Amino acid sequence: MARVEQIYTQCPVCRYVFRASRITTYATVGREADLCPKFPGRLSDGSRIIQSEVTMCPACSFAARGDFDEIDPSGPELYGLEERLKEDGLLRVFRASPPPWLAFHAAEICGQERALPTRELGDLCLRASWVCRKEGESPFESTFQLRAVRYFIRALKEEALAGRELAITTYLVGELNRRLGNHREALNWYVNAGRVVEEDPALAWLDRLIRDQTKLAREQAA
Repeated sequence: MARVEQIYTQCPVCRYVFRASRITTYATVGREADLCPKFPGRLSDGSRIIQSEVTMCPACSFAARGDFDEIDPSGPELYGLEERLKEDGLLRVFRASPPPWLAFHAAEICGQERALPTRELGDLCLRASWVCRKEGESPFESTFQLRAVRYFIRALKEEALAGRELAITTYLVGELNRRLGNHREALNWYVNAGRVVEEDPALAWLDRLIRDQTKLAREQAA
């Protein structure tokens, strides 16, 4: 059973103090092929657990992974961010009644302004797609999967990913492409991921997953 804690935090952008929920203890029962954790109970319960990874200010919509404690409110990367959030189309439309995925979208915008690594931005979009799936919002699930793919490909080109992170990121580009219907593109990325996995015996679980998903993608591409 998940344990929920209520914490007070202050937004580093607009200085608003609010109460946020943080789920600190929970159980999982495996993962889906895109590494989305499976939780016992209702899908919406799992969605709430994933949502709790991101904190969003209800006043200005600033959002980030975890708490705001480690974010310097005087940091130059926060300058002008409040205006950027006000101008965002999705935030304008959904701010009054936020859907479950909105905090991840806001965190992506804030992450761009804060110059977070591209791999981290992709991870935010991946988690947003998990939330959308558990909430039955298929169109937005595909939107966030496509965003995640773009960030992950940029990270593979521009960031010094290595080892486990390199293997998982490469695999995820393949798996997300498969889920988006790009089966032949997925097969190419599975091959690339398999080459990385061969070098690390600790990633035998990922090697098995690659083999399974390769077989599935071939069947879907036929």
